[in-house]
Amino acid sequence: MSKETEERLRRLADEYTEAVNMAIAEDREDLAEQIAAEYPDAALRILTDAP
Repeated sequence: MSKETEERLRRLADEYTEAVNMAIAEDREDLAEQIAAEYPDAALRILTDAP
């Protein structure tokens, strides 16, 4: 895996973690679950777009 792909995955994880945490802080467990469920597909897109 390239360094660029690793960095993109790290940024994605950070963004999703922040979004989930914000949803939980707003007492929006439904939104947190939705965001968490979308993460694997987003990560897969990065992996399949990798050079």
